[in-house]
Amino acid sequence: MSDPSRHDFFRRLRAQAQAARQRRVVLLQGAADWYHDALTALPAALGVDAERWFGVPPPGWTKFSGGSVEVLGRELDLVGVDVREGLDPDAFGALSGSLRAGGLLLLCGPPLEAWPGLAAGRDAGRRLLARWAGLLSGADQVTELVEGNTCPTLSGRASVPEPLVPGADGCLTADQREAVAAVRRVATGHRRRPAVLTADRGRGKSSAFGLAVAALLRERAARVLVTGPSLAAVEPVFSCAAAQLPGARRARGVLHYGEGELRFVAPDALVREPRDADLLLVDEAAALPVGLLGSLLERYARIAFATTVHGYEGSGRAFAVRFGGVLERRTPGWRGVRLEQPVRWADGDPLEALAARLLLLDAEPAPDEAVAQALPEACGFERIDRDRLAGDEDSLRELFGLMVLAHYRTRPRDLRQWLDGDEVSLWGLRYRGHLVGVAIGVREGGLDAELAAAVGRGERRVRGHLIAQSLAAHLGRVEDAGLRGLRIVRIAVHPAVQGRGLGGCLLQGVAGAAREDGLDWIGASFGAEAELMRFWHASGFSAVRMGFTREVTSGAHAALMLRGLTPDGEALTARAAARFAAGLPAWLGDALRTLAPELALELLAQSRQPDAGVDARREAERFSRGWCEVEDVMPWLRELCLARLGKCWKSGEVDAGRAKAMLLKLVQTRAWDESATRLGVPGRAQVIEQLREGVAALLR
Repeated sequence: MSDPSRHDFFRRLRAQAQAARQRRVVLLQGAADWYHDALTALPAALGVDAERWFGVPPPGWTKFSGGSVEVLGRELDLVGVDVREGLDPDAFGALSGSLRAGGLLLLCGPPLEAWPGLAAGRDAGRRLLARWAGLLSGADQVTELVEGNTCPTLSGRASVPEPLVPGADGCLTADQREAVAAVRRVATGHRRRPAVLTADRGRGKSSAFGLAVAALLRERAARVLVTGPSLAAVEPVFSCAAAQLPGARRARGVLHYGEGELRFVAPDALVREPRDADLLLVDEAAALPVGLLGSLLERYARIAFATTVHGYEGSGRAFAVRFGGVLERRTPGWRGVRLEQPVRWADGDPLEALAARLLLLDAEPAPDEAVAQALPEACGFERIDRDRLAGDEDSLRELFGLMVLAHYRTRPRDLRQWLDGDEVSLWGLRYRGHLVGVAIGVREGGLDAELAAAVGRGERRVRGHLIAQSLAAHLGRVEDAGLRGLRIVRIAVHPAVQGRGLGGCLLQGVAGAAREDGLDWIGASFGAEAELMRFWHASGFSAVRMGFTREVTSGAHAALMLRGLTPDGEALTARAAARFAAGLPAWLGDALRTLAPELALELLAQSRQPDAGVDARREAERFSRGWCEVEDVMPWLRELCLARLGKCWKSGEVDAGRAKAMLLKLVQTRAWDESATRLGVPGRAQVIEQLREGVAALLR
C-alpha cells in the first residue's frame, strides 16, 4: 500500500463515519513496524489533532497512560490501541468512550491467531486475548487491514440519519428534555426529592445537567454546586451551561452568570465542609463510594445524580441496586429518568456494539424466571475451568453480570484478572445450567521465614498476599505468614434467590475444595456491614481485624475474617480472633468509635472469649521499633501506660513531654489534632514520634 492510497482509504472511512454520525473500528494485523509506518502521518493526513495511543505510540502520536481521568469528559477524533503492549480493558473502554462521532478507533496487533501468544511477559492474559481474537474475527463492526493486502473496499454510501437539532431550550431529544425538567424540579419543587439520571454513554446526561443549570441561572441568582470523580469528569456540564449563557464568565472550576454561579467542589470536601447551595449535581455517581453518596444525600436537601449504566469507570447497574435502597429509605419521593436515545453518535454505532461485547458492559445474570426455584439442594457446586469459561460466552456473561450487581466497583479490567491472574480460582453454583452463585478466590501465604520477618518489621510488602501480610504486619503473627490459604476476593448470589442459603452453601463448597488442596485457612476482607458480618460468621468465619480508616471505594471499614481448615489454621484463627476480642473494647472507644452501632454490637456479639495471654510487652515493643501502626496495638499500649506511666514519670524515667503525649493519646484517647495542639507539635506524625520514644522508655 502506498501512503496516498492508505491515507485516501482512511479519509473515505472517516467521511463515511461523519456522514452516518457514527464511529468506525479498524483492525490492523501485521508487524509493529508496518502499522507504525502506516499510521505515523495519519493524524496530519486527516487534519485532526485530538488523538491518543495506548502502548508505544507511532511518531507524532500522543501516548495514553491508561487512566480514565486522562480522557474523561474529553472528545477525541482518533485513538489507537496496540495489543502488543498489553491488553487493558479499562484503557480500551476509556478511549472508546472518548471518541466522538466521525472518529476512528485503530486496534493494532499481529494476526488474530497469534494474539494468545502475546501474553508471555506482557500486561495481558492468554485467555482474555484468545476471547477478544475470537470475537473480532469476522465481526461486522470491524474493518480489517492486513499487512501485504490492498485496502479493503468500503461498502456503499452510508445511511445519513436525521440530524439532531436543538430546540429553543437547547435539548436534542425528548429524553434529555425530560431529564432537564426533572433536575429543575429538584431545585424549585419540594425538598428531599432528588432526581437520578441514568444512561449508557453518549446519551447527553451531563449535558442535561448543564442545560438545567443554564435555565436556573437565567431565571435567578442561583448557587449551583457540581461534583464528581474529578474536575475533568464534569467538564461537559460547564461547557454546555456556558454555551447556553452568552456573557458567562469562566475560570477553573467555576462559571459566573450575573449574580449566580456554577462551582465544582470535590465530593469529600462537600462532606467535610457542607456548603449552602440551591442545587447540588453529582455527575458520574457510580464512580463514587455508596457511603459518600449517602452522606451527600443526607447533607443536601436539593440534589440530583447522574451515572453511566454501562461504563468502564463504575457500574451504574450496581449503583441502582445498592444506592436505590438508600434513596428509598431516606428520600422515598425520588424520581428516576432513563435516557435512551444517543446524542453523541447515531443509533447503530459499530464501536458501541463492539465495546459492549468485548468489555461485557451489557452482561446480565440469568433471567429471574430461569432460576426462581433454585434451592441449595437443587444446585450443583463446581470448580469453574477458566479455559472453558473463556470460550463460553453465556456463562461468562452470567458470571460477570452477577459480579456487576453484587460489587459496586466491578470493572472490565477485573475480567482479565479472573481469567488469567496467577493463583486465581473460580467456583460456581449452577441451577439448570445457569450460574446462581459465584465465588472468586486467590491463593496466598506460604511466605518463607526471612520474608515474613521483613514484612513484620515493615521493611517489605508482598503484592497479592493481603491476609498473610496483615497477619505479619498488623497482628504481629510473623510465624503464621508461612501458612497457606485462600482469600475470597468476590462472592455473589443471584438477586432473585438471595436469602435461601445459597451463599453459605457456596462457601461450604469452596472451603471443602480448599481443604482438599491442602490449604490451612480460608479468609476474606470486605467493607464491613452488620448484615455481611452475620453472613460470614454463620459460615464459620471469625473476625480477626478491622481497618481503622474508611475505604475510598466502599466508604466502610474493612473487616478481615478467617476460618481454619487444618489444625494449624484453626489454631491461627483462634489466636487471632482472641486477640481481636481482647482489643475490641479499647478500639471501639478510640480508633473505631465512629462505627455504626449495629456493626459495633455485631462485633461484640461475635467476639470469642478474649485470650488473657496477649503479651502487652511484645505488642508495645513492635510499636516502639516502628514495626506497626499505633492503632494496631493501642489497647496494649494503654495497658502498659496504666500500669507504669505514673511511676515512671514520677521517677524521671520518662520525661514530662513524652509522658504527656502518652497520657493524652493512649490513656485519655484525645483526638490527634487536639493532642498535637496541646503538645505544641505540627501534627500526628510528631505525636507518634513522641509516643514511640515514650513507650520505649517505659519498656526500659
